[in-house]
Amino acid sequence: MKSISRFINQQVDTRLTHRLKALLLGIILGVADSRADDPAEPAMPSLEPYLGHWEVDFSATESANEKLRFLYDVTLSEHKRRLANSQNGLGDTPFQAANDLQGLVNLGRLADQITRTAVLNIQLMDGILVAARDDNFSLRCAIGGAQTTVQSVGISQCHVQAKALVFSMAMPGGLRIEHRLILSKQQDRLSIATTLAADGVSQSFSVSRVFQPFEPGDPGFACRYTLGKGRVCQLNGTPDE
Repeated sequence: MKSISRFINQQVDTRLTHRLKALLLGIILGVADSRADDPAEPAMPSLEPYLGHWEVDFSATESANEKLRFLYDVTLSEHKRRLANSQNGLGDTPFQAANDLQGLVNLGRLADQITRTAVLNIQLMDGILVAARDDNFSLRCAIGGAQTTVQSVGISQCHVQAKALVFSMAMPGGLRIEHRLILSKQQDRLSIATTLAADGVSQSFSVSRVFQPFEPGDPGFACRYTLGKGRVCQLNGTPDE
């Protein structure tokens, strides 16, 4: 009887040991899975180099109109190729191509409007990073707080990605706007890459403007509007008549 009892106890101990090992293994794998699903958030870069007054460097800045012409030609060529293969069911229709091209033109025109900033002032006020842009809306980001804001025109977010400070907005109708702020290694240039995308438009539109620091006491820019050229600015002086 004792031998049978000892045998039963051994079997019970063995089963409990296996169950305990399985339980511990499950806990370990569960912790590993939870860590994999919840990666550490990237650290917010030092904001000090971003702060201050910046003016556009025209020599390093892209032209929205030139970029639009380039993307239009590329997209038009792609549609022509697809239309040539439409008899095999591989292409799109002329109506789809026309809508896509018109959508690209609309993105380019909007990009030209929202990237005309010549001077910006970046400040940190009460935990809010504010990039005030002349002749444009300001970019805002709550530091250390909620980085998603629901606004009347859509949802805005800010986050850090690949050492860049990213402001993104989701607008009604499927329009998405992203501003990516990137400092140069020497921290003497600030690039703002603006990308627009929309539902139903095959090509996103991106344009980059480069800024350099300046002191507010400098003459800076003198700007005026003309019917023929739009907004005309000149460095360190007044625009030519």
